[in-house]
Amino acid sequence: MIIFLAAASWFYMFSKIYSEKKSILELKKIILQNDKKNNEEKSLVRLLDGIKNEKGLIESVFLKETDLIRLIKGLESIGESSGVLLKISSISTEKNATAKPTLSFSVKGTFEQLFQYLYFLENLPYLIRIDKVSFQNEEDGKKSATGNDKKSNLTPLWQALFSIQLESYEN
Repeated sequence: MIIFLAAASWFYMFSKIYSEKKSILELKKIILQNDKKNNEEKSLVRLLDGIKNEKGLIESVFLKETDLIRLIKGLESIGESSGVLLKISSISTEKNATAKPTLSFSVKGTFEQLFQYLYFLENLPYLIRIDKVSFQNEEDGKKSATGNDKKSNLTPLWQALFSIQLESYEN
């Protein structure tokens, strides 16, 4: 009888140990699944942060009527960078859903400065279409500030007339 009780208690202990071992393995499995889910969640959070940054960049390209000042400041900024004098003559913003704003402006400076301005204009972070550009030589030469008439001191003054349409405009 003692052998039977000892065997029964051993059997009971082994079944308890086996069930606890089984529950521990299930808990380990759940922990591994949760770790995997946590890693996936962290990856998604990093991905969302990256998308938010990209979304901000993309949204900065598209302008609304209230954001046209940002475009004008950009035109003025590249004017200062290239050393030209900018004069905006007109901005037309129609309330039509398909119409895009058209800007007409002129810049004055040397031919190199105007060409540099054109380069900067093409590289603005907005989708623009340059409808018209015309370069005009305003004078044969302008005397330098020293007043000398030497040919090397003559700097021709040029004017460029631009007409651009803002394609990245949202009504």
